[in-house]
Amino acid sequence: MERLFGTSGIRGLIDVDLTPELSIKIGLAAAKFYGEGARILVGRDHRPHARVIELGLISGLLAGGVNVIEAGVAPTPAILWALLHLDADGAIVCTGSHTPPEIVGILFFKKDTSELDRGEEERFERIMRKESFDRVPWNRVGSLECVDITDIYIESVLRMIKTSIGGRIVVVDPGNGVASGVLRALLERAGVDVVAINDTPDPRFPRRDPFPRPENLKRLGQIVRGIGADLGVATDGDGDRAIFVGEDGSIYWGDISGALLAMDAIKYRNTKDIVVTVNTSSIVEIVVKRLGGRVHYCDVGPPSIAARMKEVNAGFGLEESGKYIWSDAIYYGDVALATIRMLELLEREGKTISELVSELPRRTLTKTAISCPNSIKNQVTEYVYRRIRDIWKEKPCKILRIRNGFKVLYEDGSWVLFRPSGTEPKYRIHAEACDEKIAQKLLERGIRIVRNAIRTLAGLY
Repeated sequence: MERLFGTSGIRGLIDVDLTPELSIKIGLAAAKFYGEGARILVGRDHRPHARVIELGLISGLLAGGVNVIEAGVAPTPAILWALLHLDADGAIVCTGSHTPPEIVGILFFKKDTSELDRGEEERFERIMRKESFDRVPWNRVGSLECVDITDIYIESVLRMIKTSIGGRIVVVDPGNGVASGVLRALLERAGVDVVAINDTPDPRFPRRDPFPRPENLKRLGQIVRGIGADLGVATDGDGDRAIFVGEDGSIYWGDISGALLAMDAIKYRNTKDIVVTVNTSSIVEIVVKRLGGRVHYCDVGPPSIAARMKEVNAGFGLEESGKYIWSDAIYYGDVALATIRMLELLEREGKTISELVSELPRRTLTKTAISCPNSIKNQVTEYVYRRIRDIWKEKPCKILRIRNGFKVLYEDGSWVLFRPSGTEPKYRIHAEACDEKIAQKLLERGIRIVRNAIRTLAGLY
């Protein structure tokens, strides 16, 4: 059996990678993993096929003796706040998150709201591989109850507010994802004046791609600037990512916003230790060190962030895609909490977000993703690793190996990261330097060697 888990959970094309039949087996494996009698919260996003997969999972869970609490359609962070409130033993969420409409995924969470760590994923996969499921007798089948968790979510996040943000103006863009309506309602309850676009749930994502990124957030930037809002925020299909827009319409990628939220964590939230993924800009590390904090690097994905945060007792962790995690909340991204904490920072600093960004150090980070068959991703990494050692050895560097890739760090502070996507058939390359031309040159060299590796290896299989 090929590896099931990617960067975060299990994802794939409906009826190709994830089928109803497979979802039942995954449910049985989950019942074995969590244990008979466990109470597991199950929810989904609004994609029609997420319901198909969810029903299969629930069937397997019940057959394995697990008691299911069904939350229905809800943002992923809402389900995790409810997991804490209901004191369940874990949660499973069926969601395609930021991926195209035809993709579906399954995320598994523990009692503390963190995803399964890598060792636990391997244990889960062994259960699947051996099909060592435990089907209980008819009189021990699990129970099923349904709950509405919207109020739990809103009240849980509102309790986290420490500084008044009432009167601020925010434009929200849920992108027709499952956070539509909910994010607006939550912020309004906090006293924020909200203008919403793309705020009706629609699994076709007709207005923009569910992955919020600068190229599809231009309209959001125009509206923020046009109405004189303090902030704009866009999220993905399931409401865990937060990409911010400044009052001047500038769109900030997760590294920049993450540097500000890291500053907030050190100055106002009593933490010195910050966890960042290896693909995050060095801007964050520079800011953290200036404030007397410590940066700890980890592999890409919320499971790695959460595991590292617990390991070093960090109060804040981030990924450059717009996922921000606080240890005093849930071990997962939450667009609502991130928005509130960004607004609190603006209040405390008495500055606009563009003013705060202007004080950050300057770096140029470039990135790309190249189509790559899933079947040869690992071979591509090893091929590129060998070539890098040969053709770039004229320039002193340090190579940092991560789970599925590696990062090349140069003496001048520039770096290049090579890693296969854990959610899509793509290979990712990131390059950063103080100078835009150097960063682009590093990226282009990386692209050439990866494309050559894919061509060479694809011809062998």
